[in-house]
Amino acid sequence: MKLNFGSAHDNLGGDWKNVDGLDWDGNTDVIWNMNNFPYPFESGTIEEIRSVENLEHISWKRTHQVLKEFNKLLVPGGALHIQVPDCGKMMEYYVKHQICHCVPHKATKGEFRADPDCFKCSGQGKVNPQRWLLSFVGAQKHEFDAHLAIFTERRLLNELKEAGFVDIKFKPDINKLKVNCKKPI
Repeated sequence: MKLNFGSAHDNLGGDWKNVDGLDWDGNTDVIWNMNNFPYPFESGTIEEIRSVENLEHISWKRTHQVLKEFNKLLVPGGALHIQVPDCGKMMEYYVKHQICHCVPHKATKGEFRADPDCFKCSGQGKVNPQRWLLSFVGAQKHEFDAHLAIFTERRLLNELKEAGFVDIKFKPDINKLKVNCKKPI
């Protein structure tokens, strides 16, 4: 079995069980608030866990507990995939004055490109102001949609190591932390 935490509308099908705090149009297999421990799955039975855009919605005080729970659920050698906003990059863009309205809020063809003719940033912008703000506070569309934790690459790396994960690999991205790691064999 594979678990897709914070699945929302992403029904992966197959061996994946979609886990979310809300039932999204019948796509949620298990309705579960991730603040409630232990999770309703048998330890050491999950092959893979996907946690995309949801770990930031759990209090920073519980990040370690969630990651330990993920580790406990995984089989030896099981994979964990995480994606969260990269607040480290967002802080860097703020300091370097690279927040500009000419950068699209949503990626077009997977790219966030500034307008080279922009009078404000001269094409040096990296993130739209709304996208920048959402990285820190969330969209706040429903009860689980506020950000209660922020992540930098170093913070997430340390949290994963402390939770016992190995083979931690970050995939480059302009405004997200995308990481794959494993439970030791």
